[in-house]
Amino acid sequence: ASHLTSNILALNQVPYRSLPDSLNPFTANGRTALGSLVGSATANAAGVSPPWTCAAGSTGCVPFTTLWGNGASVTQAMRPYPQYGYIDSQLGGGDRAGHSTYNAFIVKYNKRLGAGLAVQASYKLSKWLGDADASNGDQYDRRLLKSILSGDQTHVVLFTYAYELPIGKGKALLGNRGVAAAILGGWRISGIQSYASGIPMALGTPISFPIGEFTNQAQITTYNGWGGSYSGRFDPNTELYLQPQSFFPTQTYNSMGNATRYNPKMRYWPSFNENENVARTFNLKEKAHLEFRFEGFNVLNRVAFGPLGGANTLTNANWGKWGAQVNSPRRMQLVARLSW
Repeated sequence: ASHLTSNILALNQVPYRSLPDSLNPFTANGRTALGSLVGSATANAAGVSPPWTCAAGSTGCVPFTTLWGNGASVTQAMRPYPQYGYIDSQLGGGDRAGHSTYNAFIVKYNKRLGAGLAVQASYKLSKWLGDADASNGDQYDRRLLKSILSGDQTHVVLFTYAYELPIGKGKALLGNRGVAAAILGGWRISGIQSYASGIPMALGTPISFPIGEFTNQAQITTYNGWGGSYSGRFDPNTELYLQPQSFFPTQTYNSMGNATRYNPKMRYWPSFNENENVARTFNLKEKAHLEFRFEGFNVLNRVAFGPLGGANTLTNANWGKWGAQVNSPRRMQLVARLSW
């Protein structure tokens, strides 16, 4: 797919590659100068003047420093359109600059068997790449925006079934409608079971640059082996979901990060879920029916852990800590429905 609605064109990002050395965002002095106010001693020393001024007595003209006030920074002055701040390219239909590639192998099975049993099953092996879900990338080097997409799930298995017990009137068993048929007949059992890989993980970094709308990427040496060393059951109270921070190189302000937005080899918790339903309908009168259902959601009480705040951002105090349950716990309910 191409020409997708997106917000990846940072149209008013500072063209940092053409800045003079005094404003180089990869140096401490350059970052200080970019963050200073136009007209300050630091900005003057860097050779920065207001992008426009107003002649004496002119009407309808607002000086740059008056327009932006405390926001009249050197960064703002260096934007391609200094009269504007952030330009949202997604509103009004988007910038149509997004792309995606989706490939999948899908197997489906659908069978209605005898004796009231119906089964549906499917398996999907897929890969989803693109950049349309990105924003605030590097306007002057958008290569790192292309990555595995945030919603990618490599394996997805779905299994559903419905079974009406062959007991009671018109059925193979206890068709004489005795006491046993009255108690056991008419029951239906159904379920939906789903199993899916986790979505890919991003690695955050505190290193940023004052060039306008821009989200920096982490610095890495490999996409392999990010996961913690736990085995078997994961205990969020004692174990880390990720390797210690020392596993990753120390990132500096000398250059931008090199990681893509998401790592296809490191995933969040997989999704396992089983929902079951047992039901029976009683015919009270010709036009009155009482339906009784027992419903169970996540009946095996699967737990999917998610990250605590900042758990996948380097140098954060919660690094690697997965402790928040992100799926719904087991829930069971009884339902009675009268129809007439």
